[in-house]
Amino acid sequence: MRNIIMKKDKSKPTLYYKFARKLARLVCPRATTIYEEKPDDEPAVFVANHSNVSGPILMTLDFERKHSTWAISYACEKEKCGVYAYHDIFFGESRKVKWFWRILAKIMSVALPPIMRYSDTIPVYHDQRLLGTFKKSAAALADGRDLVIFAESPERYSEYVNKLQTGFVDVARTYYRETGKRLKFYPVYIEKHLKTIAVARPITYDPDMPMSECRGVICDFLLDGIDRLGRSLQSHKPTPFLPKRWYDAYGKYERDIDGYMCLLGGDEPSGDGENH
Repeated sequence: MRNIIMKKDKSKPTLYYKFARKLARLVCPRATTIYEEKPDDEPAVFVANHSNVSGPILMTLDFERKHSTWAISYACEKEKCGVYAYHDIFFGESRKVKWFWRILAKIMSVALPPIMRYSDTIPVYHDQRLLGTFKKSAAALADGRDLVIFAESPERYSEYVNKLQTGFVDVARTYYRETGKRLKFYPVYIEKHLKTIAVARPITYDPDMPMSECRGVICDFLLDGIDRLGRSLQSHKPTPFLPKRWYDAYGKYERDIDGYMCLLGGDEPSGDGENH
């Protein structure tokens, strides 16, 4: 969801983009990547915890493998970014002085999309355009680039990671159909204060398994892997995907990701919030 990505694009970056990247480097410590099992040269998918906004930034700045990152489309569109920023970056409904946070969200709607245009990101849509997301992702993989995906949903699992949305797994089927190669998925745990990007051993897509079953198997493996990595590192206070103030103000969406996405897109959500 909250993907603030700052990475070079093939086009010439602007001074504004260069400044934003340098600012991110000043704010975030340089992280070291550690592996349970060193990946081979084949492109793969790395599924990570958000660690608030630190996860996307640290993966962009410090993850050594060549990669593209999935980013929610609302962060890339000026028309949508203001509403998205108000709810998903500033948690506006939890604030007392809402007009102030609406102003900041409007500023973000101008500031964030240009950064995203120079980022090596693949926009993720929540409508029929999602097919394009999968095609672009398969093309990036075929070009030798990994995919970095932040798939946490609002639904809580442990202090280290939330439950994962499952739709991203379908990129393995698209990639297999186009290349005949079986994609690997790696669990990743990011911890800003420990300056660590920890990568666990992977699970490999099985094209003979029904997709409905495959999504669950792969996501359960990744979820357990991220949680295990978090517990295996030295004692630290995990940075949650969403803070307590989000659950106080938006708790009805914890198991209603579709309703929440509708809210972020600027539409009135429908339903009772239980259709996850």
